[in-house]
Amino acid sequence: MKWLRIFHSVQWKLVIIYISLLLIALQLIGVYFFRELENFYKQDFESSLQNQANILLSGGVSDEITKSQAGFVNRRKHLNDFLDNYYILDRGAGQIVQLLDQDGYVLSTTQTNKKIIGQKNHNPRVNQVLRGIEKEDTQFRRGTDTERLMLYSKAITENGQVVGAIYIEAPMTKTYQTIRTINNTLLKISLFALFGTAVLGVVLARTITNPVKEITEQASIMAQGDFDRQVAIKSNDEIGRLATAFNHLAQHLRDALSQNEEEKGKLESVLANMSDGVIATDSRGRVIVINRRATVILGRSVEVGEQLDQALPLSEPLILPLEGERQTYLELNREDEEDLTIVKLTFTPIRRSEETVGLITVLQDVTEEEKLDRQRKEFVANVSHELRTPLTTIKSYLEALDEGGAMEDPELAARFLRVTRQESERMTRLIHDLLQLSRLDSRKIRFNRQPLAVGEVLSDAADRFTVQCEQKEIDLRLHLSDPLPRIYADRDQLDQVLDNLMSNAVKYTPEGKSITVTARRRFDGFVIIAVSDTGIGIPKKDLDRIFERFYRVDKARSRSMGGTGLGLAIAKEIVETHGGKITMDSRYGFGTTVRFTLPPCEPEVVR
Repeated sequence: MKWLRIFHSVQWKLVIIYISLLLIALQLIGVYFFRELENFYKQDFESSLQNQANILLSGGVSDEITKSQAGFVNRRKHLNDFLDNYYILDRGAGQIVQLLDQDGYVLSTTQTNKKIIGQKNHNPRVNQVLRGIEKEDTQFRRGTDTERLMLYSKAITENGQVVGAIYIEAPMTKTYQTIRTINNTLLKISLFALFGTAVLGVVLARTITNPVKEITEQASIMAQGDFDRQVAIKSNDEIGRLATAFNHLAQHLRDALSQNEEEKGKLESVLANMSDGVIATDSRGRVIVINRRATVILGRSVEVGEQLDQALPLSEPLILPLEGERQTYLELNREDEEDLTIVKLTFTPIRRSEETVGLITVLQDVTEEEKLDRQRKEFVANVSHELRTPLTTIKSYLEALDEGGAMEDPELAARFLRVTRQESERMTRLIHDLLQLSRLDSRKIRFNRQPLAVGEVLSDAADRFTVQCEQKEIDLRLHLSDPLPRIYADRDQLDQVLDNLMSNAVKYTPEGKSITVTARRRFDGFVIIAVSDTGIGIPKKDLDRIFERFYRVDKARSRSMGGTGLGLAIAKEIVETHGGKITMDSRYGFGTTVRFTLPPCEPEVVR
């Protein structure tokens, strides 16, 4: 019901409790007051009756009764006159005073109807007074129409003997009228006080609850994220101090949330720009935070709330909670070896008070490191193999010369020595290339750069391979666009690049085919030099690795032709050190084109 809603308000609760307490207090005070007031008027009324009896006794009523009993003439008239003389009660209030002899018969009365004289009073409690059991007696009873009466009896004694009694019957109508009047007046005053107190209670409750309502409203607004409003401080009491404390709390919350947002922004910025992926989970393994790098490494999106085992395709399920840090490796895209991604996973539990409440997973893409490590191992293996092969040949031929009697045959000995010399030269070239690559890697080679004419450098290179091309009936062509800018390069290093490229072109170009050397100026001033052949070409799958050290498309054929597998790697290092770039295009069975760029010789560069 709607009226029951008032009990949901602190204000009305305070008002109702306040009024209820006041009503209880007024009720208790009223009951006590009414009872005391009634007792007071009863005692006062009884005192007036006792006073009337005492006046009669002091007036000599015992002598009068004794005389009347002795046969005194006109005793009725005499006793009536005696009562009239000593009667002090309100004659209009209906009190009745009777003088009784020792047997309980009425000797005289103040009643208008005198017929009762001579009749016996049958009140049993009056008889007790006449017999001397009680000296006086007071009793209350209701008369007609609920009228209340006070009956008072007192013994009349002479020389210690009871000779009669005074009996007074007095209605208490006026007394109770006075009590009711006082009660009505008190009730009106109480109602007025109750109304005034209720108004003051409402005012007091509003004084207390209005600031509380305002604070409650502000708290609700704060719960929605608005911390800019302030609670009005209207006093310096407890409510005012509560409002002040609430405003301080709101300010501290604003500062804390602002700092939290700032820290959150910093954390998000750090997570977004980390080179490693980060996934945070709760104690149940559900994702709560993930940065962009993690999704890039995994190659898929991970939703918040997703289980970690579903986000990471682990070979074995992760058992939570972890007791300590754990590392493992994850391989992605296993089907394509060239696109294989190796991820290092580091699991670190989050602890709070000796309890594991979450997990931080750091994802590191170690594909390049693994590839470099694999290349290092392959490089060491290749070097070992390349050195072991000529050494084995040299050893076997020397043993044949020493132990096999080949020295006795001059022609055979000369052939063995020629093979040994060729293998030694091959080892020398290999070691020379390795040392050169090492110096290029460590940037220890000092290039003697100078302005060079591209046409002159290419013409000299073509001249060096003219004889070999003629021997294989290869058509060697040189095309130079006009004009070509000068380049700024080391002539010896540039010659080595051209020699490596021309040597490969001659080796892998069959007889009757052609080799073309071209040079042209690019729009940005760089010179593009290209060596094209119409030889056997290179398969597409090998092009991405063609510049790797010791990488050969056809290892057996390359080794038989005397190659070390380092020529293209050296050429790449030299070109890039000059600030250029080298690329290769090839179509298997149709030929290969190698292009590299060199920066122009700008005037401000020359010293």
